[in-house]
Amino acid sequence: MNIKHIFLAGCLCFATANVLTSCSDVDYESATFSEAVSNLVADYQDGKRQVTLSWNNPTMQGQSGIQIIKDNTDITNIDEVVNSYIIKKAPTNVDVAYTVKARYADGRISEGQTVRFNIAYEVQKGGNKVAMLVPDDYTSSDDEKSAVEWFKKNYVQTNKGILVTPSTIDDLDIEQQSACWVMCDRIGISHGWQNLPGNLASAETINALKSFCEDGGNLFLSNHATQLTVGLGRIAEAYAPGIFGSGEGGQNNDVWGSQPIIGNAEGQIYDHSGHAIYRGMNFTSGLYERSIYCFEGAGVKGDHNCMWDLNAYGLAPNPNVVKTWEETTNSHVLGTWNHVVDYCCAGIVEFDPTTTFAGRIIAVGLASYEWNIGGENAYQDQLEKFTTNCLDYVSKASQKVAMLVPNDYTKSDDEKDAVAWFQQNYVNTGLGVLLTPATIDQLDIEEQTMCWVMCDRIGVEHGYQNLPGDLASSETINALKAFTADGGNLLLTNHATQLTVGVGRIADAYAPGIFGNGEGGQNNDVWGSQPIIGNAEGQIYDHSGHDIYWGMDFVSGLYERSIYCFEGAGVKGDHNCMWDLNAYGLAPNPNVVKTWEDTTNSHVLGTWNHVVDYCCAGIVDFDPTTTFAGRILAVGLASYEWNIGGENTYKGQLERFTANCISYLK
Repeated sequence: MNIKHIFLAGCLCFATANVLTSCSDVDYESATFSEAVSNLVADYQDGKRQVTLSWNNPTMQGQSGIQIIKDNTDITNIDEVVNSYIIKKAPTNVDVAYTVKARYADGRISEGQTVRFNIAYEVQKGGNKVAMLVPDDYTSSDDEKSAVEWFKKNYVQTNKGILVTPSTIDDLDIEQQSACWVMCDRIGISHGWQNLPGNLASAETINALKSFCEDGGNLFLSNHATQLTVGLGRIAEAYAPGIFGSGEGGQNNDVWGSQPIIGNAEGQIYDHSGHAIYRGMNFTSGLYERSIYCFEGAGVKGDHNCMWDLNAYGLAPNPNVVKTWEETTNSHVLGTWNHVVDYCCAGIVEFDPTTTFAGRIIAVGLASYEWNIGGENAYQDQLEKFTTNCLDYVSKASQKVAMLVPNDYTKSDDEKDAVAWFQQNYVNTGLGVLLTPATIDQLDIEEQTMCWVMCDRIGVEHGYQNLPGDLASSETINALKAFTADGGNLLLTNHATQLTVGVGRIADAYAPGIFGNGEGGQNNDVWGSQPIIGNAEGQIYDHSGHDIYWGMDFVSGLYERSIYCFEGAGVKGDHNCMWDLNAYGLAPNPNVVKTWEDTTNSHVLGTWNHVVDYCCAGIVDFDPTTTFAGRILAVGLASYEWNIGGENTYKGQLERFTANCISYLK
């Protein structure tokens, strides 16, 4: 008997016998019918992206698998007979069609059955974890392996992140993660994003990353992965990174890092040394013409640049090629090579969100960013700090902060000036919201991560109950208490430090007792903060390196110790609202600062300029507790003053300190 297997053009049909033969043994004829899978349904819940397709398979023998086609384009082949398929993240807010067909051992494919649906869905951003995406074969690279080991230790094992490969790309989810680090540093790969190894360039990976970024997810692209700026469509192919290397490299004893000060023409120098990606790092001088941030010391280095030659794109200087590049690509060049002091190349680029890509992208293509140099790296801590900074920055890039001031804040020149600065730097840039007690309902832990409460007022009486402009109203107190109980962080400055009692973080018996509210007068001294607390050997607490002071000038010669300066000569109000640690009956153990910290679960980060003993606390960092999941940073020094009746010589330092405090709490 001659068994004939019947196929249709473009659609394979079932055979009319129970015996199947190999494809080489069959005769092909036009078919008049074919058996389809039946009862195909799509099950999903409203507001959920996961969809389960289920069906009945054909009854004929020889079926070996299933083919699923999305919108007549994307094809998934399953090499086993199943009757269901889970789509973890189905397309939303668009009409979509899924077709299911049966596959047979001899290569035939049945006709299909199609189901159509449109899931109405609003992306619920708010994931607070970060992801790391590496090639499926990342163990082929020592640099990738070392980076993964660090990420696992610091993020995966602490439940702050997940490790993803292209084979598990479906786990990248804007509702779970706010940012994704894509790492690829590989010897021998060819130039071009299409050549990225381990399925990083697959359609599934590219589509997932693109969707993630379009939905507001932020990306940190390092080493050869910077080319994904093109692969995702954030920049045109014509602007792809052109300075490229993938060689084995060799021994090199130089110190390599990043130069954050770009340019050499007067009036056209872009100083990004204070950017958040460099926070807490050592700005090292004496190595090149300018200070640099160091990533690696002597070792076996690969010359794996994957960065931008800004002179290669035909960009007209306006007034220089860096400026033109930034305007053309809606970006900022944050770093170049150690020794580069002109405008020739971009090694670290921050791509701002666009109407298409709601997420921010940090791309680091410097060869100096290297995770394995064949031995100990003298600057490994700096490399790790930089990486942490980048992940913190992109994971929190879309998070907003709040500032709360009294309803009548315009009565205070200090409050008005602080508000004007906050509006310019946070509200106008989409990073913050200004609140008053009248709008306290807008303080929302799902929208803002921290809130700065500012009150600096002449004539206000001692006690949080006397704070003006409804700051002490039950509605305001309850909102602040709920915010920090839910994990929101507070920055309390000037007279607002008393809210540590108001919200219940410390007992009334420990309320700030050094209090002033007078008009003040002309004073020509320099005022600021002393971060080194104590004068007994073995009992000195040095917080000069704390994040709140990062990038500030530690000025010597003014008092017994160096200080951080907030204000110069001017009309100053003696508006301390801080803690007299000798007034609470605390037994020294071994000193009153230590006892205060143990008692209140806090750290004293600053006191007055000239204070070198343990008598008072002007800046206190209250750690989270079981009741208050949020952190509270209280700054009660009178030297923290926003209006001194004229120009403040140290205004830049005051602003830097404030931005540091906000970033620390954000």
